[in-house]
Amino acid sequence: MARTELMTILDGRAVTDLVPPHAGEATRDYAIRATGELMVLYLSRDADDAGRPV
Repeated sequence: MARTELMTILDGRAVTDLVPPHAGEATRDYAIRATGELMVLYLSRDADDAGRPV
């Protein structure tokens, strides 16, 4: 994911607004989880685009 694509997904929000940390979650664990959740959002945003190969 390119920086511009990440910025589009965030739409001016902080990562913690889009993927809130869990209470007591270690920073490393949050970073791994947030990265995964952002990637899912990135991949799913084009799921309805019939022009892209699957």
